[in-house]
Amino acid sequence: MPKNDPPLTASSDSTLKGRRIIFVLFNLELGGAERQALILAKHLVEREQAAVEVWGFNKSGPVAERCEELGVPWRVVPFTLRGGHVTQLLALLRFAITLRRAGPDLLLPYTFVPNVICGLVWRWTGARSCVWNQRDEGFTPFVAEWARRAVRQTPVFVSNSEAGASFLQAGLGVDRSKIRVIENGVEQSVAKDDRSQWRVKLKIDDESFVACMVANLHDNKDHRTLLKAWQRVVERLNGRHAVLVLAGRHDGAYESVATLSRELNLNGHVRFAGQVADVRGLLSAVDVGVFSSVAEGCPNAVLESMAAGLAVAGTNIDGIRSVLGPEGLQFLAPPKDDEALAGAILKLANDADLRVTIGAANRKRVKEKYEAERMCEETVAVLTTQIK
Repeated sequence: MPKNDPPLTASSDSTLKGRRIIFVLFNLELGGAERQALILAKHLVEREQAAVEVWGFNKSGPVAERCEELGVPWRVVPFTLRGGHVTQLLALLRFAITLRRAGPDLLLPYTFVPNVICGLVWRWTGARSCVWNQRDEGFTPFVAEWARRAVRQTPVFVSNSEAGASFLQAGLGVDRSKIRVIENGVEQSVAKDDRSQWRVKLKIDDESFVACMVANLHDNKDHRTLLKAWQRVVERLNGRHAVLVLAGRHDGAYESVATLSRELNLNGHVRFAGQVADVRGLLSAVDVGVFSSVAEGCPNAVLESMAAGLAVAGTNIDGIRSVLGPEGLQFLAPPKDDEALAGAILKLANDADLRVTIGAANRKRVKEKYEAERMCEETVAVLTTQIK
């Protein structure tokens, strides 16, 4: 979130004015779902004059810092995710009591575990409603008994993609009339550092071809296939230096990805940038966005690359295909197909004019379809129905 944004005009007649809305996240680390939650939280405070809090289970992180910048109260709430039936029931009861003391009007859980937990307890908390936020295609393992009970008790569902809505319907048995698809929105952020400053930071010269994937390093993002594709790109660029920047928190897949990079002799051709606050600045320093995930809802990082005017090469899955639209389909490869992904990247690497044309089309598409204001207003409309 950019600092020192000018205050927005609040809606004096908003149904949500003064309402206590609690966002519940898996933790306060920062990923795509959390970025979307923060965009909405900011809107609810500044436009709707709601009383917003952001809670996360067990662990603090950059989300807390963003909340401080926005003046939004935040809290880390202990919750035992392991143990037997009795242990989990006690954890649910303690969480319900904590919520009841906070006096929420609405609960907004994001991602699967918070969705299930809040779906199970919200009726005990005094809240008027709970809105399930589905942020992926449904790849998260779950305990069917708990999930289905939570689904039965949850009155309304928001999915950021048609793929997520299909999972809710087919996988969890949600009535389609209860599901609203609201795709992600992107804020027009300002870069802190420019292209040349970022290239200096990353130790990349001006002539190198640079691709970037913004994604926390966990297995679902499939960085391993991307590294194998990148080895092919490096070999086929006829001597032109190529660098792949991997920007994201070093989660469970980091060690295996770093090991594979060494095994593929990609030293000098890969940068592990860690979690980056200045994503817009970083993207200004690269030539192509890449995304190798095997399952997504509405991929926030792809939208950010598009908003930065980049062409994107990625995997041909519902979420990415939907976001990029018809013009981007030629740069998509089947999941886990490193040869095809390398071909898509090379097509862009070898044609600067094509990169500019596709990048401009991507920027236009984001502006027309994926503005943050549209996402917030559509979500407010759903929340308003739960208060009246």
